[in-house]
Amino acid sequence: MMMRLILLVFLCGGASAASHWYRYFYTWVSGVSEFPEFVSLGYLDDKELNYYASGMKEVVSRHKVMDAAADPDFYRRNTQISRGEEAVGKANIQTLRDRTNQSGGIHTFQLMYGCELREDGTTGGFIQYGWDGRDFVNFDKDRMVWVTPVSWGEITKNKLDKDTAGNQQDKGYLEGMCIDWLNKYLKYGQEQLRPVKPSVTLTPVRDNKDLSCIATGFYPQAIEVNLFRDGVRIGDSESTGIRPNHDGSYQIHKRMEFDPHSQAKYSCEVEHSGLGQKLVVFYEPKSSSILLIVIGIVVALLVIIAVIAGVVWYRKKAGSKADYKPAKSSDRGESSSNSSANA
Repeated sequence: MMMRLILLVFLCGGASAASHWYRYFYTWVSGVSEFPEFVSLGYLDDKELNYYASGMKEVVSRHKVMDAAADPDFYRRNTQISRGEEAVGKANIQTLRDRTNQSGGIHTFQLMYGCELREDGTTGGFIQYGWDGRDFVNFDKDRMVWVTPVSWGEITKNKLDKDTAGNQQDKGYLEGMCIDWLNKYLKYGQEQLRPVKPSVTLTPVRDNKDLSCIATGFYPQAIEVNLFRDGVRIGDSESTGIRPNHDGSYQIHKRMEFDPHSQAKYSCEVEHSGLGQKLVVFYEPKSSSILLIVIGIVVALLVIIAVIAGVVWYRKKAGSKADYKPAKSSDRGESSSNSSANA
């Protein structure tokens, strides 16, 4: 779970709406028995394609795009690569522990690499190594050199800089094979990667103290959400940041302080690749709902009054029948028949 959370943070801060990425994440861990010593994850944009962990027989598919695009030998070939990387990473952990004077404890060694295809057809690529959550060495493919922000990374940087053949191979992969695979996955994943527009609501929260703009159900994750008061953008609005939904889509909440009695006009503007144009949602006080409630109360009162009136009327009618007395036989007049006489 920890590995997935780390990757989620990285992915949610990644690609723009107009670019696509093919990336791999390798993580080696020492000193923690609850996690595999090595994990490999492949991603297309934010979709997990394949997975491998220590002790597994073979790389496994995580997405149907992977199943459609991979050649028959893909899983065997990448399983061999993953096992080789696993051994190299374990050796690197020991080297870095010695170099940073850390004999024990929990340590992580990470490798992230991949390529980007932008909307204008240009490409990019990166290779980054990390140690215990910090940058270790990064590859600058344009200058064909390695860069390190820490003193204990200089030894590795100098060693890698001298490997010109290896650097040329890395550059060739990022600009060639990696882009080829990215295009192949995009071809098979068009339906899964198509943009989905957000559903947007603007509603009071926290007992009408704040006004919240909620955009949810959108894909991809790149989105722009802004709140306005009388046409002026609110710069100090609070945001949850982009968060994943259970179905692979995303959501974001932005809110600002709000006076429900103010005559100001509040709005939320949303820009996303799933929308044909900018979406503007205005806040509308729920006066119509209040009116419906009032009407409902009045109707209920009228029904109650009608029921009471009906009960009163019924009781009066029943009472009048109880007071009725039939006339005596001698009073029935001369026309009364004598049919009741004894035979």
